[in-house]
Amino acid sequence: MSSQKYLNKFFRYIIMAVVLMVLVGLAFAFLPKINQFQSYQDTKTGLETDIRAEEARIQELRLNQQKFSTDKHFVQKLAHEKGFAHDGETIYQFDEPATNAGTRNK
Repeated sequence: MSSQKYLNKFFRYIIMAVVLMVLVGLAFAFLPKINQFQSYQDTKTGLETDIRAEEARIQELRLNQQKFSTDKHFVQKLAHEKGFAHDGETIYQFDEPATNAGTRNK
């Protein structure tokens, strides 16, 4: 009877060891997939941010497109910024003075 008791205990330990090895094997099998999933999530987040920025840019371009067809002052302002002028107009452009941030006036 005593040997049967030890045999049952031995099989119980064997089964627990096998279950533990299976769980460890599953963990090692899924760990790369979990890391890959995290990488995909990071990429997705970055792309969604890019999409929102592009949608804002598209909205701004559509607004400018609408202004081109309805606001003549907007068109004239952009033309002046590009250097175009009406007959008899003179456009003056000033360059920004170069600054030296490394020196101080004493």
